[in-house]
Amino acid sequence: MRRRELLLLAMTLSVPWLVSCSAATTSTGPSGTSGSASPSATPSSTGSPSPSLSPSPTGPPTGFSCRGSQSGGATAAADWPPEGPRVVAVRVGAHEGFDRIVFEFDGTVPGYSITRQGTTFTLSPDGSSVTVAGTRALLVKIQPQDWLSYNGPQRFRAGLPFLREARIVENFEGIMQWGLGVAGTPCIRVTTLSAPPRLVIDIAAK
Repeated sequence: MRRRELLLLAMTLSVPWLVSCSAATTSTGPSGTSGSASPSATPSSTGSPSPSLSPSPTGPPTGFSCRGSQSGGATAAADWPPEGPRVVAVRVGAHEGFDRIVFEFDGTVPGYSITRQGTTFTLSPDGSSVTVAGTRALLVKIQPQDWLSYNGPQRFRAGLPFLREARIVENFEGIMQWGLGVAGTPCIRVTTLSAPPRLVIDIAAK
């Protein structure tokens, strides 16, 4: 009888402890009101969107001519020596929307003409043929000029967006001619500058 009473007493005392443990376990589970919920992934509202590509502009920039020939310059000038002005530098370079070739002189810009043609040129004075890179070409003629004084580059393998190649096809008896290979149908803008005197040919295409 004494053993039975002690057993009942032990069972009575253990019930509140079990209930307390059960309640604590329930309240800290993933879905319990006192538990911390996992954060959800929310797209950032301050992120920079991927840049979109703008379509390339169509046609040459303003001021370019895509037809005919152009000419100008002087046939005589007080600042020339008897043989004519010297070509002291020839440079090529790329600009946004066009490429450029510049002829620099030590006196007033002499006579020039720029005509369109195919990519094959006849070299003067030997008469052989040469083909420049590109699909069409320009022939730049400069006259008069001191042809014996020129010691600059004979050829540029330019590989620019429009101007693919430039090379001398004649420098003989006062005449200098350059063949310019162009990707596409050439469109040009021609400017003459002073200080120093320069002939500037901008080249685009369509």
